[in-house]
Amino acid sequence: MEITLPHEQLLRALELTSRISSKTPTLPVLQCVKITTTEKSVTLEATNLEMSINIPLEAHIEEQGVVAVPTQTFLQSVQLIDQKEVTLRLEEAVLQIETSKSNTSIKTFAVDEFPAAKKIEGTSLTINAQSFAYGIKSVAFAASQTSIKPELGSVYVQQKKEHSLTFVATDSFRLMEKTVSQKNIVLDQSFMIPNKNASELARVCEVLSGEPKLIITDNHCAVEFENGVYISSRLVTGTFPDYEQIIPKEYAAHVTVLKEDILKAFKKTSIFLNKFRQVSVTITDKNLTIAANNNDVGHTTDTISAAVEGEEMTLSFNQQYVMDPLSHIQDDSLKLSFAGIGRAVVMQGNNDKTLRYLVMPMNK
Repeated sequence: MEITLPHEQLLRALELTSRISSKTPTLPVLQCVKITTTEKSVTLEATNLEMSINIPLEAHIEEQGVVAVPTQTFLQSVQLIDQKEVTLRLEEAVLQIETSKSNTSIKTFAVDEFPAAKKIEGTSLTINAQSFAYGIKSVAFAASQTSIKPELGSVYVQQKKEHSLTFVATDSFRLMEKTVSQKNIVLDQSFMIPNKNASELARVCEVLSGEPKLIITDNHCAVEFENGVYISSRLVTGTFPDYEQIIPKEYAAHVTVLKEDILKAFKKTSIFLNKFRQVSVTITDKNLTIAANNNDVGHTTDTISAAVEGEEMTLSFNQQYVMDPLSHIQDDSLKLSFAGIGRAVVMQGNNDKTLRYLVMPMNK
């Protein structure tokens, strides 16, 4: 194999594939990127058995061939090249990376051990890649980090309204829902993407943007871009929780505050959090009071002006759980709806109703 291609194009492709390549040492070939050349094309491919990505490249092909190269070593070597063109040449199971000023040799792996990838066939929808990525990134933080209940470790995608998609994630203590615009889309089936895979899909969609095809089957989904880049992920089987049932229908109090005010208060209380990261929130007639106490450090209290409707009460929360959604709320003011002592709080932007966040209080 011998090909010459633009350095910038190769680097960009390796940056995309490097996040898909497996880090597990048990199957070393999964730590590789596979380069395949034919008479007219060059493709880079990576997989971790959960996800796979295929990237076509433009190149001048002197000799066809196929090789599996350790992704991280390959990427780090290419990152340090400052020439416009790079030549890749395979010599006796060693990949030579050549420029006019440098030569690097990397030992390769047996290609026949690399898993064969197949493109899936199923329902195909045209999506806006940036909006799709935005929906995933808005909710992914709320998914469970354990694999005990796979559905809680996923991003759930459904269509609740025309011309939109709704993304949801929950770990049973909190839940985030975000609806984004997707014109002319009709989603016949909801689906769950493993959270880590969803984040990688979002990253690729952000980088490449455009209007790719979203393909969905019972077990997999894939996104195929106009430039030929193809990324696929397995889906979680099972049933996502009927989360609408846990969202309160009635509230004991509604509080509207400036987002900047509550962020400043949390910055101070973060200094005094205990090992449970506990912060108390008290609703009074015209204020919201936020306090934290650490027996080894001290105590702090901040009172914020607020528009309050309803009962006075005090609840305790994991502060991180209350802070996490704030960066995803675009409004300057927040509306906090309290269902009562020991019950959920729902947070939204005061004007933007496309986002909804529910968090449960801590038991004292």
